[in-house]
Amino acid sequence: MCKKAFGIPLALVLAVAAVGQHSAPGPSGGISGVVRYPDGTPSSGATAYAVSECKGKEIRLVHQVRTSTDGSFFIPPFVEADCNLVRLSADKKDDLWMKTGRDIFDEKDNGTTPIVEVPRSGSPTTAEITLGRRGALVSLRVRDTATNRFIWTLLHVERMPASGLALGSEDVGTGRDGSADTLLLPAGQYQISVDMYECNEAKYIAVSAPRETLTVEAGQRIAKDISVDVRIIKPAKTKFRGAPRWRPCKP
Repeated sequence: MCKKAFGIPLALVLAVAAVGQHSAPGPSGGISGVVRYPDGTPSSGATAYAVSECKGKEIRLVHQVRTSTDGSFFIPPFVEADCNLVRLSADKKDDLWMKTGRDIFDEKDNGTTPIVEVPRSGSPTTAEITLGRRGALVSLRVRDTATNRFIWTLLHVERMPASGLALGSEDVGTGRDGSADTLLLPAGQYQISVDMYECNEAKYIAVSAPRETLTVEAGQRIAKDISVDVRIIKPAKTKFRGAPRWRPCKP
């Protein structure tokens, strides 16, 4: 069964370290770590994430920091947390290295996500994160052929089943001005459909949504434009303001 992805389901309190700077270790505690590529070499400029893993808590605390030239990073202790357990992950999106852990579009874990106990005093705990796979950077836009312009849409992106496995899906929206939404996807075949669209400043839900298939390979950068004609898309019955019920839009 496909699952929807809307980010981490719990509320997050984000404490972001200065981008591009290596935080010097504090007087005590914390995590002294390194991010490596799969071949073991250090990953400079990667982003390391630390998320508190306190059981039964609806609020997770997050630190993120960029690695130095030697792949190293330091994250201070979570003094506000009710426990000392932290899950680590990393990515390097500039070079298309996907975030470690389980991706909604894949059936197996990517790289490593160690769970460590972080001391609040004394020597920092040491940790190592290994990147796993590179993905494909895909930019999505939707062009309305009736008006010859890019429009706002809500797109449903679903990975096609592989080896009988039911993989994940995600809903993404293009910009209000029709600008692209960009996803970092694992290699595979995807089906993209238009779930909602805007016409004459009114929003419509598509019943017979146009669908397109896209195959991506690791390391690719793809700009994908989807063409639709809002005059022939059958809309659902809706109470959205300004949207005629179940009648196609006439721009």
